[in-house]
Parts: sequence; structure tokens; C-alpha cells
Amino acid sequence: MEIENIKRALEIIQNSNQFATLIPEVRSNLVMAKKNATTINEVAGVPGRITTVNGKAKAFMKPEWGASSHMARLILEVMKHDPERRSAINLRYQPTLIELIKKLGLKISSYNRLKEPEDQRKIEGGSINWGVTQAINKIGEVPDVIYHTGDWGKEPIIALIGCDAVDVAKMAICLAQLYSIRKPEVLFAPTRSLYSDKKLTTSCIFCGISKGEPEIEEMILYKDDDNMVLMNIYPYNRGHLEVVPRKHYTDLNELKPDELKNFFLLVQKTITLIREVIKPDGINLGFNLGKAAGSSVEHLHLHLVPRFKFEGGFMETVASTRVISENLDETYKRYMKEIQLLR
Repeated sequence: MEIENIKRALEIIQNSNQFATLIPEVRSNLVMAKKNATTINEVAGVPGRITTVNGKAKAFMKPEWGASSHMARLILEVMKHDPERRSAINLRYQPTLIELIKKLGLKISSYNRLKEPEDQRKIEGGSINWGVTQAINKIGEVPDVIYHTGDWGKEPIIALIGCDAVDVAKMAICLAQLYSIRKPEVLFAPTRSLYSDKKLTTSCIFCGISKGEPEIEEMILYKDDDNMVLMNIYPYNRGHLEVVPRKHYTDLNELKPDELKNFFLLVQKTITLIREVIKPDGINLGFNLGKAAGSSVEHLHLHLVPRFKFEGGFMETVASTRVISENLDETYKRYMKEIQLLR
């Protein structure tokens, strides 16, 4: 029954003119497990995965038992919490897709692969089990969608979860159709109204990031005992980073000599990272000490903003809007490939 269900689901997917846009670099796999399955061999999938040919999805082989590893582990972990949810498919990660999923009213959760314990990483397949459990515990139930934004050498992924493969395929096609008629990506404006309108549940966002509070959206590149390097998720310019002490300081004069030394040694390394990855024509470095100076968070932090010779264009000149030419997740992945420069 499961094999036939996947075959019908593959017909739906392969007949779609839009689904191919959702296939990730690692390709997609659609899986469905037997009732009460406990092993990979009891989960059917597509050998060779689902790829793209001439702009459409294509599966070159019929579904088989034990044909998937990663997605099989994911659905087996899901079934420990809800035995009726026996099917899943992986899609490419895009912030726009996450917004569409939210607007559809689907239950959604995520996990941060960067926070995975080292001992867990050493277990074969352990990352998936850990991540699924984190996402489920985060909302207290099995969601319709689980996603993560990647790690060193790991592509960000969205996983749709359902009771059978046909239901999952129909959900994926709905998303693909909506994604195909989406509005253009939001442009980042220097007013930073997105940030100022965001309601925080913690008294200090940087302290929350330092403590690993899960509800805070963040992109950590590096963290040691004293300092952090973060990507600004509401950037002034492409590749905008911040170096932040983990202790709650509000003024540079509060740092002890050793703390100052460690802080600015990390600043030097961060400059090297920006130059290596972003290759700017210049870099602005700046502290905003106090609200009157423009500080939106009363926790000491240094902005490092890449600058380029030709930044001005129609949008900047006419609409007072800064155009960020690269998706945040793409910039984050490029930084992470050279992260050894901060260590």
C-alpha cells in the first residue's frame, strides 16, 4: 500500500509545472513508512531521489523499501511522537516559503543545527533524530513543517510531514503554486523599521542569544567564552556583522584590559573574514553608545558594515531603500565556509 501511495504522489509531483523550483541542491526524496515501522528498511523512498529535467521534477526509479536514509530517519523519529504521521518530503529552504507556510496556517517548527551537541554529531544519523526532537519539543507536538537553516557543509532544508505520500505531495504542489506567483523579495531599508517593530520577550536580545534562548531569531557565526560574532539579520549592507561581548556591558569603558584585548583581537579577525568572503572596497566600524547615538539595544556591540564603490542606484536615490543583493542565508553559508578565520 505504501509503495502504491508513493507512486501516485510521484505522478502528482511530476505533472506539476512548479514543483521543480522547490527541489534543493541535495535533491528531494519522498518517503512513507509502514505502520509501526522502526527501521529504515520499513520506510519506502525513491532510489536516486527526485531531480529536475527540463524544468520539471523527475524520478527515474520506482519507489523501494530502504531507498532513503536521511528522510527515513526523519519520519521514523516523527512516528515516535505521532505514529499516524508516516510520510515526508524535503524541499529547498527559502524565507519566502516559510512565510507562505505560516500564511497557510500550517503548524511549523525549526531547530538550529549549530547548537547540536558535539557528542550527538558523532552518532551516525544522530543529527536528524536530535533536530526532529528539538523541533517537536519546541512547540509540544508534531508540526506539519520542520526546517533548519543549515550548518557547515549542510544545506538548509524544509521538510513537509503528513499521514501519507499523496497528502504530502498535494501540500508541496500547493506551496509550489503559491511560490510561483509570489511577490518580489522584501528589500531592506535603512529605517530598520522591521527591527524596531519587532516585539521582544527578553530584556536584552544579545544576552538572550548568548544564553541560547530558542525564541530569538539569530545567525551566530562564532562564540567563545567572552565574545560573539553575529550576522545582523536586518543589515545596513550585504555582509553586515556585529562583534558582541557575552557579558552585559553598556559602555566600552566597562571592559577590563584583558577583555578589551580579546574583543579587539576578534574584531581584527572579523575584518579579515569580511575581506575574504565579501571582498568590499571598505568597511565601516562603529559603536552606538546610548539611545541618542542611535543604539537600539543597550548592550555594547560593534557594527562592521562592508562598503562598496558603487552602492547607489535607482532604489537608493529615489526610494530611500537599500537593496541587499544577496539572501541572508546565502551570505551566512559563505561566511561559515571561512569560519576558521575567527578561530
